[in-house]
Amino acid sequence: MGEGPAREQDATGPSSRLRLSWLRPPRSRTDLVERRELVERLSVTATPLVLLSTPAGWGKSTVLAQWSRRDPRPGAWLHLDRTHNDPVVFLSYLCAALAEVAEIDPGVAPLLDLPVPPLEERILPALMTAVAVADPFLLIFDDAQEMVERACWAVIEALLEESPEGGQIALGTRDDPPLPLARLRAAGALAEFRTQELAFTSEEAREMFAAAGCPIDGDILAAALSRTEGWAAGLYLTSLACPSTPLPLGEAMRGDRRDVAAYFAAEVLDRQPDDVQSFLLRTSILDGLDPAACRVITGRRDARDLLGRLARENLFVLPLDEHGEHYRYHRLFAEFLREELAQRKPEECSHAHTAAAAWYESAGDLDGAVRHRLAAGEVDAAALLVARSWPRLWAAGRRETVRRWLGLFTDGEILDRLPLTLTAGWVYSGLDDVELGRRWSRAACSARADDTPSPDGAASLRASQALLRATLAPDGVARMREDAQLAAQLESTPGSSWYADAMEVLGTARWLSGSARQSIRPLRIAAREGEAFNPSAELAALGTLALVHADLDEWDEAQRLADRAADRLARLGYGSSRRSLPLLLARARVGAHRKCDDVRDSVERAERVLERMVPHRWMGVMASVLLGEALIESGDVPAAAAWSCRATEALRHCPDAGIFGRRAERLRQALEAALHAEPLTPAERRVLELLPTHLTDELIARRLVVSTNTVKTHLRALYRKLEARSRAEAVERARRLGLLPPR
Repeated sequence: MGEGPAREQDATGPSSRLRLSWLRPPRSRTDLVERRELVERLSVTATPLVLLSTPAGWGKSTVLAQWSRRDPRPGAWLHLDRTHNDPVVFLSYLCAALAEVAEIDPGVAPLLDLPVPPLEERILPALMTAVAVADPFLLIFDDAQEMVERACWAVIEALLEESPEGGQIALGTRDDPPLPLARLRAAGALAEFRTQELAFTSEEAREMFAAAGCPIDGDILAAALSRTEGWAAGLYLTSLACPSTPLPLGEAMRGDRRDVAAYFAAEVLDRQPDDVQSFLLRTSILDGLDPAACRVITGRRDARDLLGRLARENLFVLPLDEHGEHYRYHRLFAEFLREELAQRKPEECSHAHTAAAAWYESAGDLDGAVRHRLAAGEVDAAALLVARSWPRLWAAGRRETVRRWLGLFTDGEILDRLPLTLTAGWVYSGLDDVELGRRWSRAACSARADDTPSPDGAASLRASQALLRATLAPDGVARMREDAQLAAQLESTPGSSWYADAMEVLGTARWLSGSARQSIRPLRIAAREGEAFNPSAELAALGTLALVHADLDEWDEAQRLADRAADRLARLGYGSSRRSLPLLLARARVGAHRKCDDVRDSVERAERVLERMVPHRWMGVMASVLLGEALIESGDVPAAAAWSCRATEALRHCPDAGIFGRRAERLRQALEAALHAEPLTPAERRVLELLPTHLTDELIARRLVVSTNTVKTHLRALYRKLEARSRAEAVERARRLGLLPPR
């Protein structure tokens, strides 16, 4: 019941590959100056949120690191990066950070490695519970401007709500975060430190120059502070140039941030030997300076030693650990170097990105590989990498990463490359964006596909497209069955994720089209193959098999399969996935038949799943009808009426819903009988649907192409059957019966 193929054996989650340098404060040369007064001000703040928001180079990281070292509370640090815009990745790092300050359930981290991590069901509640009972702590997020994903910021907002009294969260950022700052400010829950607060004092500036071997005082110090306005990076750059260069405190240093940085960067760069200049320029394209990556990009075997020497000589290279494994450039210097590389040696810039992409791919960093392929102008190679890699990341729950990859391409670039078009169809149809899902699924389903092998592991591009069409069923159940049959013919080799998916969708299509007995064999194959190669297909197949056997009145078998699926769900963690929906529907049906007390729980869980996803159209009809049937059998007529109404609405967009079109009508009739209402004719229903509008009888007649007298006749019948005396009463009664959508 497709959500996209998933390979359990390839689904290595991010929690086992954490970059430890992001979990500790960076080392910095400017750290030689103790920001005593500023740190003291931070130390006496008592607000839950502390915000350091300034442009680059104002020393936010340094101040936060000094504060964290002086603070007596347990502390945790997390440097944020663009890769944290995936909730699974962010939560993996957050778990590791919070483990320093709270007792995190050891079972949480493994959950993040599940194919669909149960974020809202288990992971977030466990984290918030641990935070709420922890001792007061200081949790720092540095470079917070890199994270823009709303779902990730919602986690930080929840942390603010659950943090113990006396605990604090601090953000170092270039841009104000998407948090309710106005509300927090009004409640006295926010302390803000901006450029005015982070500006260096005269004493701090004097210490910085002295540490650089360039003691200055008096008018020169005052001029330096005036020109830089206390900007930490400007003062630092000035102090580095001071021993060998006259201080350019005249027109050459106009006080513009970029101008100051470029001036001193040029002073530093031009004084280096040609080979060092080349090294600096080529490696500037990297976000972090890994010695192995630098060696590949520059061809220098001594890359590790050179990075260490550059760090010791204050050449804007900052060590991030104690072992010489990770470095980074001062951000302003890196920006300058990248501009210089693009201007001086544009061909080397492209070659460097190509080499970096190859290294990142070999190191398993697919995100870095995609970005560098595109930066090198290698759109075909980047597209192929995304088309080949997306199932593995999807299986690891990293859906936002795949969405972000697709966002790096233009629409034209996606449409010009069929593997990428199919990727967009699979990915966007499985996410929560209705507009993008429909647009890209249409494009993927209508493209001309041939039998070229598909990079994502499907037997061919045509097989992938047929399976996508069968999964989405944009043209109804009859065409769904044809597409499913084609997909099963093309994906005919056991032992793959795609084969399991093809069997699962074939069985589902047969059941939906009225061939319940014929659906059992492919669904059983899907369950067997899925157990080894595609656990999500296994889960969907087991749940659907339970529904099939319920339809056949084989309730013991339906119960056994539902229990087996529930056990698999507990081990997999597919709590909010499309693939868990058949199981939840089956539990509701079996529970209602056996008069169990947990029917309402199964209905509510199914409803939560439907709320968190954009169901395929046929799936919306199926779920609404099955839940309505379960509720009316349980005696909850009002709730059943609401689901009947949802089924009616869903059928507007999916007129060919197979067996569920007929079952939706039977559900309405059962509701009318339960409420002792006389059944309505099709013509009366058409008039009823227009009653909530402001159309007059004459306009209703014109809309339905009938006479006004005919409309009035139908209205009299409606009032009688609905026991209503007015149009408003008829509408209200129809809503209670589930004949009209709720208000």
